[in-house]
Amino acid sequence: MSHLNFARAVAFRTIDPRCFGTDREDLLAWGVLGLVQAAQRYRDDRGSSFSAYAARRVRGQVLDALRERDPLTRSARRAFRSAREANADLESPYSEMSLDKALDAGYEPRPSPEARPGPRCPLDPRWPAVARGLRSLPGLERKVLVLSYARGLTLKEIGRQIGLSESGVCRVRSRALRKMRRRCGARPAPEEAAS
Repeated sequence: MSHLNFARAVAFRTIDPRCFGTDREDLLAWGVLGLVQAAQRYRDDRGSSFSAYAARRVRGQVLDALRERDPLTRSARRAFRSAREANADLESPYSEMSLDKALDAGYEPRPSPEARPGPRCPLDPRWPAVARGLRSLPGLERKVLVLSYARGLTLKEIGRQIGLSESGVCRVRSRALRKMRRRCGARPAPEEAAS
């Protein structure tokens, strides 16, 4: 707790000065998270002071949060920087737009299927069988399928959440998919039929 202001100061120096409002507060919160991680991982037998160790962890956590928010990959960002050096008039590769401006310009959002009146029916007639199959799976297999297909997480990200290696997650997902195909009456993929 005594290093809280220190963490906020390090995070503040890391953040782009053009960042305002809730974004800035979110990034400062990520810096505090870095301080907590530093407190949990710090070992004083390594010879560095806690402040030096925490400063690196806070700065790293803020930079990780900034990279996560960046719509471009690192390689795309590097390519854009080198292209901008060659042509200073190059526009940004993406643009942010306020929803208020979109509404003022006449954009009318369509209501989601859940908000539409009338009977709700599944888009695909096979969906009830898939839902029953998912409910009958063991919890770990169901969680892996949901994280993989509904949330779009990578095997590494899923592994971090459930405590397995990438190959372990891959095996669980393959086993769950085989069970789902059997329960839903789908034919296995050609590579699975061969194995």
